[in-house]
Amino acid sequence: MENIIDTLINESSVIQKPFDEQSNQVLPLLITPAGPDSDLSLWVKENAAAFDRLLVQHGGILFRGFGIRSVEDFNNFMKCFNTDPLPYMFRSSPRKEVDLNIKNIYTSTIYPNERTINMHSESSYSRVWGKKIVFCCIIPATEGGETPIADTRRVLQALSPALVEKFRAKGVRYRRNLLPDLGMPWQEVFQTDDLKVVDETCRKNNIEYKILDKDHMVIEWVKDAIVKHPVTQEDTWFNHAYFFHRFSRYEELELEHDDFFPSEYLTSETFFGDGTEISSEEYKEIAAAYKQNIVAFPYQQGDIIFLDNMLAAHGRYPYKGDRLIATAIIEAAYDAGNINS
Repeated sequence: MENIIDTLINESSVIQKPFDEQSNQVLPLLITPAGPDSDLSLWVKENAAAFDRLLVQHGGILFRGFGIRSVEDFNNFMKCFNTDPLPYMFRSSPRKEVDLNIKNIYTSTIYPNERTINMHSESSYSRVWGKKIVFCCIIPATEGGETPIADTRRVLQALSPALVEKFRAKGVRYRRNLLPDLGMPWQEVFQTDDLKVVDETCRKNNIEYKILDKDHMVIEWVKDAIVKHPVTQEDTWFNHAYFFHRFSRYEELELEHDDFFPSEYLTSETFFGDGTEISSEEYKEIAAAYKQNIVAFPYQQGDIIFLDNMLAAHGRYPYKGDRLIATAIIEAAYDAGNINS
């Protein structure tokens, strides 16, 4: 199989090599044009099996130098996968479509540019997520703005066996405060202003909810923290336990972990699935596991970072200047809502 794939790649119009040949990281694979006439969409279509194999092997691919200059160019590239990008449902952060004439191609998360977005796997908190997430740099920042990525298999291996076993047995309990002016109103999260639709969605997805007043809703649910990849059957660290943890917000506010902050002012919190606390030490251990496996590099205009969403987590570094990163999510996956199911 490997020889067949190598032949397909070597006879094509692209060049593939490790992004950092001095590192033992395989994420990402760098693919660049072999010449001025290289057609990225054509290459992907003609080498679909090889592309899928490489994506699973490396967790992510960086396409660089293929002349992608606009959202239309990016949308045309996404069409070669014969699947429409998914709508951004059960939202945890504000996003908007880059072009109203192009469905489900979004800006990357709208978040103050001086802040870091901590590492996470896209929509891993949700009952429905995309198997693949794709970032395209239309306008690079003048400074910073990288999308750090990390292999979730390696992140899992970097955690202590004791912590892994706790998460494997208990899963993650998510809690979100939905209200205007603090985080996101429930109407935006559920993309409806009809409480009957919200009730139906929550029942269908095994989500507990409380309405504290007409503008304030609290939702809670439990999911696995460690999930097998459907192709490789490898265990992956696929969750929002770190990103949604209250200490992420504490650190943004420059608070110490033992400071008091009212829970009703936290947009999100995470616990072990049985409701017990994820301690400061355990939170720091997860942070360290991500940090030691991060790969980050400055964007160039036209860069496409194509990730297997279960194999590669991502985040965002602070930046200066204009920055436009278009994002598409494809291939829906579903969760039954049962720990270790």
